[in-house]
Amino acid sequence: MESQRSIPIAYSVDVVVVGGATHAVEAAAAAARKGATVFLAAPRPYLGDDLCATLRLWRPPGKDPATDLGRRLFSPSAQGDAVTPHQIKATLDEALLDAGVQFLYGCYATDVLVDSAGKPAGIVMANRAGRQAVVARVILDATDRAVVARLAGAQFRPWPGGRHEFRRIVIGNNVRTGEGVRGSRTGITVSSREAQKTAEFIEYSFTLPVADGSFAELARAEQRARDLTFAPDNLDEAETLSYVPPDAMHGRAALEGPWPGADKVDLGIFRPKGVERIYVLSGCADITREVAGQLLQPMGLMEVAHRIGEAAAEEASQLAPPDRPRLAGSAAGESSRVGEVKETLRGVRPVSAGLPTVPAGERALPVLGEYDVVVIGGGTSGAPAGIAAARQGVRTLVVEYLHGLGGVGTLGLIGRYHRGRQVGFTAEVDRGVAALEGAPKPGREWNVHCKMEWWRREIVRAGGDIWFGAVGCGAVVADGCVRGVVVATPAGRGVVLAKVVVDATGNADAADAAGAETVFVGPSHIAVQGTGLPVRPLGASYRNSDYLLVDDSDMLDTWRAFIAARRKGGYDTGQLIDTRERRRIVGDYTLTILDQMTGRTFPDTVVQSLSNYDSHGYPIHPYFALVPPGKDGRPSGGSPYTPYRCLLPKGLDGILVIGLGASAHRDAMALIRMQADLQNQGYAAGVAAAMAVKANKPLREINIRALQKHLVEIGNIPEEVLTHKDSFPLPNEEIAAAVEGLGRGPVQPRNAAVVLSHQDIALPLLRKAYGAAEGDAKLTYARFLGMCGDATGIDTLIAALDAVDTWDAKLPLGVAADYSQLPTPVDGLIYALGYARDKRALPAILRKAETLDANVDLSHHQAVAIALETLGDPSAAPVLASVIGKPGIMGHAVTTLQEPGSRILPLREIILARALYRCGDHGGLGEQILRGYLDDQRGVLARHAKAVLEASKDRR
Repeated sequence: MESQRSIPIAYSVDVVVVGGATHAVEAAAAAARKGATVFLAAPRPYLGDDLCATLRLWRPPGKDPATDLGRRLFSPSAQGDAVTPHQIKATLDEALLDAGVQFLYGCYATDVLVDSAGKPAGIVMANRAGRQAVVARVILDATDRAVVARLAGAQFRPWPGGRHEFRRIVIGNNVRTGEGVRGSRTGITVSSREAQKTAEFIEYSFTLPVADGSFAELARAEQRARDLTFAPDNLDEAETLSYVPPDAMHGRAALEGPWPGADKVDLGIFRPKGVERIYVLSGCADITREVAGQLLQPMGLMEVAHRIGEAAAEEASQLAPPDRPRLAGSAAGESSRVGEVKETLRGVRPVSAGLPTVPAGERALPVLGEYDVVVIGGGTSGAPAGIAAARQGVRTLVVEYLHGLGGVGTLGLIGRYHRGRQVGFTAEVDRGVAALEGAPKPGREWNVHCKMEWWRREIVRAGGDIWFGAVGCGAVVADGCVRGVVVATPAGRGVVLAKVVVDATGNADAADAAGAETVFVGPSHIAVQGTGLPVRPLGASYRNSDYLLVDDSDMLDTWRAFIAARRKGGYDTGQLIDTRERRRIVGDYTLTILDQMTGRTFPDTVVQSLSNYDSHGYPIHPYFALVPPGKDGRPSGGSPYTPYRCLLPKGLDGILVIGLGASAHRDAMALIRMQADLQNQGYAAGVAAAMAVKANKPLREINIRALQKHLVEIGNIPEEVLTHKDSFPLPNEEIAAAVEGLGRGPVQPRNAAVVLSHQDIALPLLRKAYGAAEGDAKLTYARFLGMCGDATGIDTLIAALDAVDTWDAKLPLGVAADYSQLPTPVDGLIYALGYARDKRALPAILRKAETLDANVDLSHHQAVAIALETLGDPSAAPVLASVIGKPGIMGHAVTTLQEPGSRILPLREIILARALYRCGDHGGLGEQILRGYLDDQRGVLARHAKAVLEASKDRR
C-alpha cells in the first residue's frame, strides 16, 4: 500500500502527449500550432524511439513522407538509403522547440489524474527526479503498449498465449544462423570511418514464447533475442524489439478492413471505448493486426497523428480546466503492508519550490517481482554487482534505464581505463571481453558493444534477470530497513520486493528516496567535476569529453544537455551523460582525502584503488592549498583503501550504495572513481548482498573477514588487508615527525595530511615550531596554523601577502576542464588568512580584492571570496560589490536554451555574489544575483544558489 500524499504539479497544459515516437512529436506539434499548450513526456533520452531504438532508419519501399516533418526526417536521403539516428533525434528536438511544445526526456507515465467528475485530467509521471503531475484537458497516449489508456480503465483484447513474432535489426556483416532465428540482408549499407569498414543493416526475425504482455515477460524475450543476434563485429544494435501488439484496444469504432487513408479514417478507432478525453496513437488502436503492422512502419502513423493532434487541440479548447484534479485511491484488496512507499516529491528540479500539488489517496501498488537482490543501475559498478550476486546463487534482478550495461565504459564511450587496479574481477572482465572480441589479449581500448554483451551474458548465465528501459523511482522502507524498490517501466509503475537493494545509480537515487542523508553541491561550495556528453561516431568506443556542468537529478538540466549535444552532428549522440561527480550518501564512514594521502588502513577494506588525482574540477579541502602539485601538475595520487562502511547509508539497512554515490568527500572521490576500481567495488557489494541474504542477517552483520578472504582469493585486494586494523590515530611520534618535516624544504604530501588529520596533537607542535623557525619555514608553519584556524602566525601571513605585487600564474589541474584550477601559493596565503578568522587580516585581503577583474584567474577570485565570507565582516561588502560591477563579471545566468559556454564566467559570478551576500550584501546586489541563478538551466548553479539563500534564511 502507498499512503496518502501530495504530488507536485510540474506542468498545466491543454494537451499532454505521452511518448517520444515520431508520430507523438507530429501530434504534439500539430496540437501546438492549433493553439493548444502542450507538454510531451518522452521515455528515452531522445525523441524518435520508434525509428532509432529499432534501427528502422530508412523509408519503406514506395512510401513517401506525407507530412512536412516526415520530409524533414528523411531528407535529403533517397528512398532505400538510411538516415542517421542523429538526423532523426535532432530534427524532432527542433520540431518541438519550433512549435513551442514543452518536453522532457526520461519520463514514464505511471498514473492518470481525474477531475471532480472522475474524468481523465492529466497524468502522473516518474523520472530520476521522483514523481510529478501534469494536469491536462486531453491526453494523447502514444506509448507502444497504450499504458495510459490501460491505467484509465480502457478495455483491451486478451494477450494470446504461445509464441509471438519479433524482429531485431543490427548493423554488421555476419548474419547469425541457428534454430529459431532468420537473418536477412537489407542491402542498405553504412560506412564507419572509426571501424574503417562498411556494414549492412541486417534484420532478424524469430518467434519467442511470451505468456502475457507483462513487462517482465517481454524483458525475458528481449534477452533471448539478444542471445540470437549478437555478433562481435556488429557496429550498432537495436535497443528494442519490433513487434505488432496482439492485444488491441476496444475503441469507440473498429476498423475491420484495409486502411482507408489518414484523411478518411474514423478517429474513433484511436479512442478507447467508455473513456473520455484520451486518444491512443499506437499499434494498440482498434484496427486489424495487419493494418497495425503497416502503420508501425516508419512514418506509418505520422499523417494520422497530425490529424489527431489537431483534434485533441480542438477538443481541449471546448473543455474547461480540470476541476480539482487528483490521483484517486484504490482498495487494498489482498495487498500487504510490507512497508512505507517513499519517494522524492520535489518537482522536476531539485530547486523547485512552492509548486501546487494534487492529492493522491491511499492506493495499492502491484508487485512486479520478488527477488533476493535487486540492483538499481547496470553501469560500471552495477553490472558487476549483479554478476557477483547471481553467481552466489541468490535470485537477482538488474534494473537499467538504458538498453545496455556498463555505464560510462560502454554507452558513455569512455572505452578504456585511465588508471585503476586492473586485477581480480576486473582482470576477468578484460579477459572475457577480449575473448569475445577475438583479440589475443586485453587491449587498452575495448569494443563497447562486446563489453556490453559480456556484462549481459554473465548476468544471464549466472541466472540473473535484466530489465532494460526501467527506472528506480522510490523505495519501500519498514523500520529503517529497505524492503524493495519502486520501479517505473514502459508498462507502468510497481514494486519489486527485495531482501537487499544495491543502489548503483551513481547518484544515490534509491537511497535518497528511502530517506538517507545525502550530499552534493550545497551552501558551502559549488565545486563539482566537469561533465561530458559525447558525439558518437558509428563504431567508436572512446570519446572522452568535458564541457558541461550537470545535475543528474535535474530533469531540465539533463534535457538541455542532450539538446545541446545533438546540435553538434555526427552519427549519433551518447545516451549517457558522463558526470564524474554526483549525489553521495552520508555513510557509516565518509572517506577523506587525508585518509587517502596518509595511507590509512581499515579493518573492513573491500576495495583498493589506484589513481593520480584525476579531478575534472577544482578541489575544496584546505590540504590542496598547502601542498605543491607534482611533476605532472596534479596533486599526488596513490592506492587508497575503501572500507565497507562507505557503502552503508547511515541509519538505513537493507541497502548498499556503490559507485559515485558511495560515502566519500568530494575531493576523495577523484582517487576511487576509476572504472577498473569501481568494477571491483561493485563485485564486492554484490557478494556482500548475497552473503546477507544467505545468512539471513543485516548487511552490517555479515562476516566481513569471509568477504575479504574471497576478494583476496580472486585477486581484488592484497592479502595484507586481512591483517589490517584502523591505523588512526597515528602515533604521537609520527605526528611530531610530520610537523618537523614541514620545515625542511617543500611540503611533502603525507606530512601535510598527517598534520591536518591530527590537529589536536599537531597544533601545539606547530605553534612551537613556528616560534623557532625563520624564513620560508616560518611562513610554512604560519600557513598551516592559519588553515587550522589558528592566528598565531597572522603577522607573518599578512607580511607575505603585502609583499605580493601581482597575482601568480594559475595552476591548471589537467587539461580537460577550463575552470579546474589548483590554489596558487598566493591563494594559499589568502585562504590561511581567512581560515585564521582574525579581523587583522582584512586590510591585506581587501587590497588584493581590489585588483580582481575579469582578466584575473578564477582561483584568485575564489580565494578572496572564500576568505572574506569566512571572516564575514560587513566592511568587505563594498569592495566585493565593486569587483562584481567591473566589466565582464556579471550577467552570466542562463534561463533559456543556449549553447554551452565557458564555465568560468558563471562560477566566478556566483562565488563572488555568495561572498557579498554573506558579508551583509551591498544594495541587495548579492541576493539579486543569487536569485537570478535560481532559474538557471544548469542545475548545479541553481542548486547552489538555492542552498546559499536557504542557509542564510535558516540562520536568521
